[in-house]
Amino acid sequence: MKILVTGGAGFIGSHLVDSLIKNDHQILVIDDLSFGKKEYINPKADFIQLDIRDKQVEKVWADFAPEAVYHLAAQKNVRTSLENPRLDADINILGALNVLQASIKAKAKKFIFVSSCGIYGDAKILPTDELSLEKPLSPYILNKLVFERYLKIIAEGKINWSATRLANVYGPRQDPYGEAGVISIFLSNAIANKPVYIFGDGLQTRDFIYVADVVDALLGLLDKGKEIYNVGTGQETSILDLLNKIKQISAQDIKIENKEAIVGEVRRSALDSSKIKNEINWQSKFSLAKGLEFTYKWFHSQSGRLVGDEEGK
Repeated sequence: MKILVTGGAGFIGSHLVDSLIKNDHQILVIDDLSFGKKEYINPKADFIQLDIRDKQVEKVWADFAPEAVYHLAAQKNVRTSLENPRLDADINILGALNVLQASIKAKAKKFIFVSSCGIYGDAKILPTDELSLEKPLSPYILNKLVFERYLKIIAEGKINWSATRLANVYGPRQDPYGEAGVISIFLSNAIANKPVYIFGDGLQTRDFIYVADVVDALLGLLDKGKEIYNVGTGQETSILDLLNKIKQISAQDIKIENKEAIVGEVRRSALDSSKIKNEINWQSKFSLAKGLEFTYKWFHSQSGRLVGDEEGK
């Protein structure tokens, strides 16, 4: 199958491309390399460096004629969205619409959008399912939700679509400065013998999911599934518990510095992924311990290149 992946040089996107190529698909990666890295792009994939807001998007799509499109390209930093909401909307709404309309005109059969669990905000019921109240706490998350709404209106009847609300994804190649980057920051700082920062009491929880599990979900939605799906483990892990696990894996005495809690930060998060399990028979396979072990080994191999200085979201 001919598949186009926007953001295919990024953390999740590059892993997705690797798996698609292993499954003998023909891949075109579109990435402006503002966050992605050229060295992460599978050499068997075609690549065009292009901003998703560019007028050339429609021509590129028409020339390649994709049967399916995975849309991962985005302005992905929550803090940037707070400081420059116009930029975030320009990329994450107008850019995404550019991609969607080009996909429809190119007569693609499937459009898969990578969204975020942040849409639920501080949910009252955990694990949280897809019918829960949506309470985005930043422009970045708001624009994820807005584009989901566009899909319901514009894509309906024109292209089969799915959107995945991902839990906090981690794994090799993760950027320490993007959304949900706490694990990459903790690991890179620990390896560099730098302190890690904990905002607030450290009892805030997240649903951490290994990138290979996310890729499996995205692959499963290629020819099945419709509309919105949670993709998570359903397990809550506090930041303090996470740090203890990293101490065990790294065998290092990590220095901790406390900072004030971030205003508007979600207190607890965990996703109910029953819907995607029931519809495409997906569920997470990697325990946090095993995923952290693989991720630590990768970050250790990259030591000196990837060093963060914030706790992340």
